[in-house]
Amino acid sequence: MALSFNTPRLNVIEINSNAAKSKRTTLVNALPAILTPAVVANLPGYFQGIDSIAAAEKWLANMLNECRLLMLQSQHQDVVGLLFIYTENHDAHIGYLLAEQYWGQGLAFELLQGFINLAGTQSQWQKLIAGVDESNTPSIKLLKKLAFEEKASKENGMSFYEFNLNQGIQ
Repeated sequence: MALSFNTPRLNVIEINSNAAKSKRTTLVNALPAILTPAVVANLPGYFQGIDSIAAAEKWLANMLNECRLLMLQSQHQDVVGLLFIYTENHDAHIGYLLAEQYWGQGLAFELLQGFINLAGTQSQWQKLIAGVDESNTPSIKLLKKLAFEEKASKENGMSFYEFNLNQGIQ
């Protein structure tokens, strides 16, 4: 079943092979403007260079094979970012990004708070795990604010934070 939820300012919709063609087209058309060098600076190489519709289509096809992908839309239907979910055993490894013009507005907090509430109803997940570049201070502060706990394991400049879904939001 496709995941979706709403927050006061966001409509979050899973994009998969069954998604309406119009939703996929909306996302593909928005990707070059979202995946800018500043947004993808600390992300893996396959996020880099998505600067055309053709590159966006290829990137989306690859992502849909690797993870669950949720598109974030504003109340005005503008695509403002993405949420990625990689399921491993009973854990959901998550990643998120927002287009530059939406940074600093509290949307990431709203997104993750809504996702935590949704994930708490998904019995197959016990923990949410977020990896963040050690230089990404705003995301680190956000994860801590939402009661994610830093784990000792670090690799390649990444820190990992976990949220136990059995504890709920503090």
